[in-house]
Formats: sequence, structure tokens, C-alpha cells
Amino acid sequence: MQNYQTHGIGIVNIGKNCSIGNNVKFIFKTNRTLTLGDYVTLGDGVKVIIEDGNVSIDDWTTLHSDCLVLSTKGVSIGQHCWFGQNCVIDGTGGLTIGNGVRVGMYSQIWTHIAAGEQIEGCLFYSADPVVIQDNVWLVGSCTVGSGVTIGKRAVCLSGSNIIKSVPENVTVAGAPAKVKEHINAYTHKSLDEKFEMLRGWIKDFCDESNHAFAFKNEDNEKLTIHSTSDLNDQIIMFKYTESYSAAANQEFKSKACIETKTYTKGFTLSEERVMRYLSGNKARFLRD
Repeated sequence: MQNYQTHGIGIVNIGKNCSIGNNVKFIFKTNRTLTLGDYVTLGDGVKVIIEDGNVSIDDWTTLHSDCLVLSTKGVSIGQHCWFGQNCVIDGTGGLTIGNGVRVGMYSQIWTHIAAGEQIEGCLFYSADPVVIQDNVWLVGSCTVGSGVTIGKRAVCLSGSNIIKSVPENVTVAGAPAKVKEHINAYTHKSLDEKFEMLRGWIKDFCDESNHAFAFKNEDNEKLTIHSTSDLNDQIIMFKYTESYSAAANQEFKSKACIETKTYTKGFTLSEERVMRYLSGNKARFLRD
């Protein structure tokens, strides 16, 4: 039994293993398309209103309860994104959101402004596209104005009012938001360090699975995670791109590459459980 309601003429495409809460509504004013990727989660009361333009929400993305999506020129949301409760996601002027974007509750992303009457000379009326690039974090209660671009890995601290474009790899705060020069949210990790971190997390994952999963690390260049009840249910995580690519002709249902942070989707249980375990704030793999 489907939990969502569809109003108007439109097409809804839903991928595999999605979770849709109660009282979710898809409202079409024109014959457009809403596409949900695989493993997408929509919380209770999420509403998508499509005046025009298509809406796509890609794999592993979560919209928590009572989020509102508006589309006139289209909304595209990437993989592994996360939106807290009561967020407004406005595509009146067109909205593109990359992969791994995290948006705290009560944040608002606006691509248009509309205030007083134009016949009376009001100038506050426009619709301009917004682009939020990969791995941006809007900490919470942030407001994004129309026409801006927020660069990769930028962090916008709680309450930020972003009315101008934000460069990559900076932290901003305030109203209007300004760059905080001495705050750096990232540090460099070598591939060896990444492999060791991942190996530790996989060990923890297996320990926490009550012996449902186990892993092997035979040559220090790959990890094999498998179900203890079905050895064919496995995901192999390669350290190097070369090894990952060389395995293309082998009959692995699911494999991942640590160097490129990509994976081949096989819909195995081990793949789903591992990706779900890692994707919070540990490591997010994108389908290749």
C-alpha cells in the first residue's frame, strides 16, 4: 500500500528500496515528472508541488518530515543529501544541489523573491537559479537567497543568511553571511589513511551486526564484506582505481573504490547495509 498521494496529471518514478512516510503529497499543476532514485527516504508530511519543470531526488537522499519542495523551473538534488525537518526547497528560478549536501532543520533555499506590486514600482520581484555544490553543509536555520552559488565543501554556520555567492572550502556565518578566515572544516587525508579509517569502520560494522556480517583484508588493498549466512552476498571495496577497474569483468555483484569514492550498485544486502552505515558522516560512495 502506497503512503503518498498524487494530485494532478504527472509522472512519479520511484526507485528501489525507497521509504516514504505518511501523508506525503505530490502535487502536479502541469504534466511533469518526479523521479526518486534508489534508497530515497521521505519523512511524514513531505510535500512536492510542481508548477513546471521536473524534480529529481537521487540515491540515498533523505528529506525529513514536513519538508516542502517547490518547482517552476526544476529541482535537481544529488546523491547522499540530507534535509532536516521543515526545510523549504524552492525551484521557482531553478535549483541544482550536488552530492553529499547537508541542510539542517528549518533552513530555507529560495530561488525567487516576490514582495510588493510591480504596478506600483516594486523592484523586489525576480527568479534566479541557485547552485549548491557537492558536500556543502548548511548547519541549521540558514536562508539562501536567489541567484547564488555555494562552492564545494563550504560550511554555513547556524543562522547564516547567504545573499552572495560563497567560494569553495570556506566557512561563513552571520546575516549577511561572511567568510570566517580562521575556521577550516577539513584536513587532508592520504589514501593510506582513508583505507585505515575505512577498515576500522568496517570492523565496527561487523562487530555491531551480531555476527550477521564478516570481513576479510588479505592483501591490504581491498576489503571483502560478506554475509555470514551467504558468502555470495558480498561487497568488495578496492583501495585503488586500477584494481577496481580491473574487476569489471569479474562476477562481483557489488564493488566499491576507496580512491574515487564510487561503487557499482548490485542491490546486495551487504552493499545496502554497509553503504547505509557509512553514509551518515563517515564516507559517502557515489554510484559510478
